Amino acid sequence: MVTLSQALLIALDHHQAGRVAEAEDIYRRILGADPEYADAMQLLGVLAAQTGRQAAAQRCLRLAVALRPDGAGGLSNLAGVEQSAGALDDAVQHYGRALRLMPDLADAHASRAGALRRLGQVPAALTAAGHALALAPDHADALANRAAALLSCGDARAAERCARRSLNLNARSAVTRSVALATLAAALAAQRRWAEAESAARESLALDRNAAEPWEVLGAVLAKLARFPDSLDAFAMAERLRPDPSVHAARGIALVAMARPAEAAVAFEHALADRPQDVGLHWNLGFARLMAGDYRRGWPEFDWRRRDAHADPPWRPFHQPSWQGEPLNGRTILLYAEQGLGDTLQFLRYVPLVAARGGRVVLEVQRPLLPLTTGLEGAAQVIARGDPLPPFDLECPLMSLPHAFATGLDGVPADIPYLRPDPARVARWRERLGPRDALRVGVVWAGNPRFPGDEERSPRLAGLRGLFDVPGCQFYGLQMGPGRAGLAESVMPESFTDLGSAISDFADTAAIMANLDLVVSSCTGPAHLAGALGVPLWVVLPFSADWRWLTGRDDSPWYPTACLFRQQAPGDWPAVAGRMAAELAALAQRFRPLP
Repeated sequence: MVTLSQALLIALDHHQAGRVAEAEDIYRRILGADPEYADAMQLLGVLAAQTGRQAAAQRCLRLAVALRPDGAGGLSNLAGVEQSAGALDDAVQHYGRALRLMPDLADAHASRAGALRRLGQVPAALTAAGHALALAPDHADALANRAAALLSCGDARAAERCARRSLNLNARSAVTRSVALATLAAALAAQRRWAEAESAARESLALDRNAAEPWEVLGAVLAKLARFPDSLDAFAMAERLRPDPSVHAARGIALVAMARPAEAAVAFEHALADRPQDVGLHWNLGFARLMAGDYRRGWPEFDWRRRDAHADPPWRPFHQPSWQGEPLNGRTILLYAEQGLGDTLQFLRYVPLVAARGGRVVLEVQRPLLPLTTGLEGAAQVIARGDPLPPFDLECPLMSLPHAFATGLDGVPADIPYLRPDPARVARWRERLGPRDALRVGVVWAGNPRFPGDEERSPRLAGLRGLFDVPGCQFYGLQMGPGRAGLAESVMPESFTDLGSAISDFADTAAIMANLDLVVSSCTGPAHLAGALGVPLWVVLPFSADWRWLTGRDDSPWYPTACLFRQQAPGDWPAVAGRMAAELAALAQRFRPLP
């Protein structure tokens, strides 16, 4: 007569050979004879999980753990089922119990790393994956989860290497390969390698179409590739499979790329319902609301950026309180730049308004802006970032001033000009430019390449090339920095003069602009400079422009002299240049040289 122990071995042989019906029948017979046989209960739960019956698996494994509380295998298997069901906190707790009983369970360490990463506990996830790899250096699941944790840390290249190492091990588990491929896709996307990212995401889905993560990555990648309907379909699948905050957040970012900020704001709000203290989500919500023109509700969310521990440059801790817009009553306030040069130029308009609240303003700007801003109305003292700070009572970053003044869309302070060029420099450049016998047009075609969205926002010289063939114009290249690359090799018309190599600072640029009839610029610092000077300005914008340019408008409440030329389709700079060329030709025909 076969004993229960022998029957269990027979059932396990069927189980491992894939004869699940035979294995399940014997497990149930054993439990019929002994309902408290913990090993049979555990293996029945494992079989149920493997055949997609999650509720039955949880029920059996909980019973197995109750029958044998000190069974590390049962606890680890229960944790795995709970992890699959999305009960991540319970999973982490049960993995911990299992590992206290048996610290050498590499599988439990590896799976715990995945659960911790999804809970946002990235350092702990890296530690757990490290424990698994110390025990089993070629553990494919541990490598896949370590790759995902590295990606969460922002190290896309290391994540790619780790994911590829997991895949090269050719793990038998389709789930492990699917996770590694999904992480590889996300790592490639973080490096803007869109075609490779799409391929990896689709390969992941070929292994497991019911995994939410590759659908989420695919949705984000397709949005970047401007395949918007397909992107939304992918996000719908991800949300159906796993409606968690990361899916809502990724969908919100995609909707911003589609220039649909109101819908993006709703997606970010859904994500914040589960992660109310997530700084990045609040910041993204602020961007979306501002882009949609909802300034009243946008500025408070935008101010969450000050809690970003990864800001570049880092936020400086001040002992002085932050100003909220109250009367200053003779106190000294430090106003300071925090992000790009264009951001500073845009928000300098608030300096006189702050001074009017009855205080003394110390203004700190980026060093390249110092010659331009010295003597700015309302600033008692102007210093460069990095110089010693004088005593002050209150502090406020320039980009928080709209919030302090409760700026609404219909109340943007636009007293133009609020910057004025140095008259002596204006005179020198007037002499250098010579007779004004054609329409003078200054052109800037690229921003800072380190800005994450520069690839989309900068048309480069090639994108605006059609503009330079308009007759009756004298074009002046005002481009500085890396955007000048390739200019020397480009064949430019005789009507083009490159001034970029002769410009020493923004004060020079301002003096040149004072001698021009029009400035054409991408979304970068010189566009804000021209707007602040009150010079006629044409801004070339991508399909989904930065929040400050709103949507669906060809004017700007921030710059009354600006006209906006937007892409009608992502990446279509030639069409933008064509529309501008037609309007420029009409403008040139009306030009009359000064006597």
